Amino acid sequence: MKVLILGLGKYPRGSGISAALYFAKRGDEVTVTDLSTEKELAGNVKQLKKYKNVHFVLGRHRLEDVRKADLIVRNPGIRKNTRELMEARKRGIPLASDITLFLEQCPVPVIGITGTRGKSTTSTLLADILTASGKYRRVWLGGNILVSPLTFLSQVKEGDIVVLELSSWQLESTGEAGISPSIALWTNLMRDHLNTYEDMAEYAEAKAQIFRHQKPEDIALLPSDKSFDAYAESTAGNVYRWGTSRSLEHKIVKSVSLKILGAHNEKNAEAAVAVALQLNVSQTAIKKALRQFTGIANRQELVATVRGVKFINDTTATTPDATIAAIKAFAKQGKIHLIFGGADKELDFTEVAGVLKRARVDVVVLPGTAHAKIVKVFSAKKVSFQDVDSLREAVRTLFARAKKDDVILLSPGCASFGLFKNEFDRGEQFQKILKTIR
Repeated sequence: MKVLILGLGKYPRGSGISAALYFAKRGDEVTVTDLSTEKELAGNVKQLKKYKNVHFVLGRHRLEDVRKADLIVRNPGIRKNTRELMEARKRGIPLASDITLFLEQCPVPVIGITGTRGKSTTSTLLADILTASGKYRRVWLGGNILVSPLTFLSQVKEGDIVVLELSSWQLESTGEAGISPSIALWTNLMRDHLNTYEDMAEYAEAKAQIFRHQKPEDIALLPSDKSFDAYAESTAGNVYRWGTSRSLEHKIVKSVSLKILGAHNEKNAEAAVAVALQLNVSQTAIKKALRQFTGIANRQELVATVRGVKFINDTTATTPDATIAAIKAFAKQGKIHLIFGGADKELDFTEVAGVLKRARVDVVVLPGTAHAKIVKVFSAKKVSFQDVDSLREAVRTLFARAKKDDVILLSPGCASFGLFKNEFDRGEQFQKILKTIR
C-alpha cells in the first residue's frame, strides 16, 4: 500500500512521525511530506532514515504525491481545507490520522477528553486516579499531550485502559472517519482558534465529534451548563451532565485540599472524578490521587524562586481566558508581574484588560501579530503596560522591579508563533533565561 504522511512534525513522539514509523515497520511504501526543511526536522528524519521504504519530500507538499496515494494520514497541524486534502476527497482517497488508526485497532476502552482549556490537566489527573484505583493492568496516556497513541498500540493488552487528550483538529479526523471513543468527556468551551475556524459554531462542531459517532453502550460526559443541552441530544451514547453543585464529583473535590490552584482546576478535577465514578472507582482511590496531584509542566508551573520572587510558567495559556484563570489563581500569592502577548488568534482582549486593571497587575507586552490589538484595547481600558522586544527583556525588566513574595507570571494569552517554535519552546526559553538571573 502506498501511504502518504501529510506533515511529519517536529515532536519526537508526535502524530506524523508515529504514523510514519507505524507504516514503515509494516513494510508499506511511505512518502513523508512537510513544509519544514530536513534540517528543521532532523530528529524525526533520523528516526526514519533506516527504512528503505520511506521517501521524503520536505519543504513542500505536492499534489502528485496525493494522487499516487492509497491512504493519506493527516497530521493535525494540517488544516482540513488545504488543497492536498481537498484533492484527496475529490478523488475518494481515504483519509486517516494517528488517532483514527488507534481507535480502529485499540482492543480496550478508550477515554477521550476534549475542551478549550484543562484537557491536559484533566487527562493526566484522570490517568493518575485510574492508576491509583488498581483496577487496570496499565493506564495509557496519550494524544494531544505530545505522545501519539500509535507509539504504544502494540503494547496495549487486555485489562488496560487508555486516556487520550484530543484537540479540535484531531477530532476533525475522527469525525471524518465516523469514529468516537467509547467514553467521551467535554470539559468546557471558550473562544479560541478563531484564526483557524470561521466562527465559534464551527469550532464547537469540531469538538462535538468526540461523541457524535458513539454507540448506545458508550458514555458521553458533558458540562451541566445549559449551553450544552443541544449537544447532549446528539449522541447515541449514555449522557451524564457533570459538574452541578449537588453532584458527587463536586462534593468529593470540595472535600479534598488540592495542590493545584484556582477555581478552574477545581472544575478540571471534577471532570476527571466524574469519569472515574462512571468507571466505579472508589472514593478512597479518587481522593488519594487528588491529594497527591501537583499539576503538569507548562501549566501554572512554579519553575523557580529567585530572591523570594516566584516564577510561574503558564506558557500553554494561549487565550485571554486562560490568562484570566491564572491571574485569579495567583491573586493571593503576591503582586503579579505578567508577561503577555504574541501571535493573534482573532480573540478579544477586552475582558482580560479589565481583570488586569482591577488586579493592578504589572504588565509587559511581547511583540507579535497581536501586539497592535493588545495595545489598542489596553490603552482604551487604561491598563498600564510596557512594551518589550523579547522574552529575555521581559524577564529582566519585571525581575528588576519585583519584590520578595511577588510572582512573575508567563501567561501570554496568545499563540507563540513568530518568536518561538511553539508554546513549549516558549516555556523552555523562559526557563533558560531564568538560569541567567540566579
